[in-house]
Amino acid sequence: MITRRSLLTLLTLASVPPLSVAQQPPQPLDPNVPSITAPLPAAPQPSSLVNGAAAARPAARINPQGLGFSIFGLVGPYHSPRVPQLFPGIGTRLAGLIQDGKLYLSAHDAIALALENNPDVEVSRFNLSLADTDIRRAQGGGSLRGIDYTVNEAPNGVGGPGSPLLNSTATSPNPTTPAVTDLTALNSTAPSVNNLSLNTAGLSPDTQANVPLFDPQFILSAGYLRRSNTVTLTGTTGTGTTGTGAAGDSGSGTATQTEALTYVAANFAYLQGFSPGTQISATANNDSQVIYGIRGELNPFYSPSTSVTVTQPLLRGRGRAVNLRYLRIANLNSKVSRLLFEQQVLDTIYGTERLYYDLVSLGENVQVQQEALRAALKLRQDDADQVIQGTLAPIELTRVSALASTSEFALIQAQGLYRQQEVILRNQLIRTGSPVFASSFTEIVPTDRIVVPPVEEKYNLPDLIEQGLARRPDLAQAGIQVQTNRITATTARNQVLPQLNLYANVEVRGSSEVSFEPLGSPGTGAPSIPQNLALGGLRTSTIYQGGVQLTLPVRNRIATSDAARDVIQLRESEARNLKLAQEAREEIENGVIAVQTAFAAYVAASKSLDLQLQLLDAERDRLSAGQSTQLLVIQNESYLAQARSTEIAARSNYQKAQISLDHALGTLLEKNNIQLDDAIQGSVPAAARP
Repeated sequence: MITRRSLLTLLTLASVPPLSVAQQPPQPLDPNVPSITAPLPAAPQPSSLVNGAAAARPAARINPQGLGFSIFGLVGPYHSPRVPQLFPGIGTRLAGLIQDGKLYLSAHDAIALALENNPDVEVSRFNLSLADTDIRRAQGGGSLRGIDYTVNEAPNGVGGPGSPLLNSTATSPNPTTPAVTDLTALNSTAPSVNNLSLNTAGLSPDTQANVPLFDPQFILSAGYLRRSNTVTLTGTTGTGTTGTGAAGDSGSGTATQTEALTYVAANFAYLQGFSPGTQISATANNDSQVIYGIRGELNPFYSPSTSVTVTQPLLRGRGRAVNLRYLRIANLNSKVSRLLFEQQVLDTIYGTERLYYDLVSLGENVQVQQEALRAALKLRQDDADQVIQGTLAPIELTRVSALASTSEFALIQAQGLYRQQEVILRNQLIRTGSPVFASSFTEIVPTDRIVVPPVEEKYNLPDLIEQGLARRPDLAQAGIQVQTNRITATTARNQVLPQLNLYANVEVRGSSEVSFEPLGSPGTGAPSIPQNLALGGLRTSTIYQGGVQLTLPVRNRIATSDAARDVIQLRESEARNLKLAQEAREEIENGVIAVQTAFAAYVAASKSLDLQLQLLDAERDRLSAGQSTQLLVIQNESYLAQARSTEIAARSNYQKAQISLDHALGTLLEKNNIQLDDAIQGSVPAAARP
């Protein structure tokens, strides 16, 4: 028997509204929320899209490759290069996608925003300029400072592995206690960093032969000199006179300088090296030496002198293969930097699409939970009416109220996951310092939907593997790194040889043999000052010289060790390159399996959803005929929500498996109609929308 007090309790329980998120009216109470089985409403078109503003190509920012090096004028090489500032994010494309405080975003728009604004892409874009600076440095005879081989991958997001998206079978016929998911532990925002360098230990190019001074070196010096006007010379034999003894006087005596010596010294040197290893060194100076006769007057000797020396290595340091190694490696690194940028673009597209379609799936799951809560609320209201009429036991109202609470909790968690995914996706697309970031929109509305083809696509695995190995930029840049290591190993083998230089010298008013001078520089561009520059001396005749200079290191352990190490590391890089190719084959094959498995899972999930709908309708009909119980209807309501979430997860898995396969094949640029040069410029045209 139902008492007045119990009836009031039941009526109060039936009229309690569902909990809300952030004290806002709950979405399930909105009668306009569409059914999950109904077509999704079309997203409103922003006025800028209607007017065609978004179809215009956004203005490209300054290309970081334009460093402002000047090759004209005398002062051009001494100006600091002009490097563009970090791109702040102008928000032109973003502004055209916002309406009524919401960002209506297609998958292509998300990719375009990421390529224009993502900091990881910006870092890789500047890496192209680093490669250009190394080319210029090598052209002048400098060693290389290197490029960045790291590629940053986007975070998994809350919809990635370990997602709480409901896709497991419901087991409890009494869903009264919801499972609590720790949302803070699901914030998988940490991106991973992939280092594509094959040289883990590093080669030893800086320990190898000096590099010729390809940039001519001019060394100028000028100075003023004045000597005092008194110098005393004392003889050792005989007796002489002081002051102005005649030449040939014998005996000891003293000579006194009567005039001061004043002159200006002007010295000049020119050095330049050439790719065969040849070096030219030319000097001219007018330094003076003053000679005093033992009994005579002041007798200064003062005359300018010039010297020209040409040196050619015959063993160590000989040949273009050795002396142009840095330039060859720099040109290869320039190709590598472009391939690394392409890999960064591919990873950014892959991560952006994955985050975008996870947001789509999480949004659809929110709709599923809204629908489930709406059905539970309607059932609770119907049961409350029956309890009042005395046609239903009060325990059934309690049971359906528990179902409503469980459904509401599931909705709260689904909405929280959606908001977290919004934050992660937004940070991949928009600079936080962008002028339109702070106040232009409050939520993202994805306009694309996941569509699974009705027929499974057939793949020719051998052709796909061949295509992937030929197209993937990470494999291409790894092959170039092997070429670079081979150049370094060749140079290291050259350093095992003795140093044997052939030289020729002409010196006007010379007096001594040409001393040995180191050729080139150790990659710094700083020359060794010729020893016959700014040296005063007795220059009495023209000297012609020629010969060889030999340096023979006994045992030669350092050079042979470096050569062996570089060859070993070349072999290591070749092995790592083979491993990358094997991993690529495995990734492509697993990608095909993943797509096939995801398609089969989607077909099964779709059939399960259809069957669960039929079972729920049948159970409701049986209940209306008095042949079922409220418990079975509640249980089937729970199963239906579960089946809908599972079908959403299956579609999401298929979409991400297809994206992953395209990423493994290196075809994401073509699939999204994006040109690499547009990505380099940071300006993806909206006309490329697929």
